[in-house]
Amino acid sequence: MIETQAVVVRIEDAGAYVQAERKSSCSGCSESSCGTSVLAGLFGQKTPLYLASNEIGAKVGDQVVVGVNESALFKGTLLLYMLPLLLLFIGAVVGNTLAASADASDSYSVVGAAIGLAAGFLGLKLFSARSGLGKRFQPVILSRVDIPVHFVEFEGRLKK
Repeated sequence: MIETQAVVVRIEDAGAYVQAERKSSCSGCSESSCGTSVLAGLFGQKTPLYLASNEIGAKVGDQVVVGVNESALFKGTLLLYMLPLLLLFIGAVVGNTLAASADASDSYSVVGAAIGLAAGFLGLKLFSARSGLGKRFQPVILSRVDIPVHFVEFEGRLKK
């Protein structure tokens, strides 16, 4: 189970909407020369909301630990990348096969690839609408995060 901390933003009958803080894969995102941070800036800084199963009864404002099944995440990611790519290649081959002449084969391949890619995205949309709310793909609130406050006093200096 892959886990992260989030805050409950809204409660509904189906569960709770949680907002998890985006985390960088490296510590260099504060640098303006990093290509990944520039690319991430193009897509906005708004943190998305996720619908999670709320079996523990978390309330709005609670900090919680949210988990996603590893195998469901892997299968979803594989499907997300492979289906459109596979249909793109199939569309290009079919377009090339249907070309009337050798001169038109490139144009037919491009059109077939575009149709295949669009079919892949449409297939993902239909699949996610049909099974996206299934229990195995849905994040689950595992526990609340209790943040204890500890005060520590030091006598003297710290040892090196």
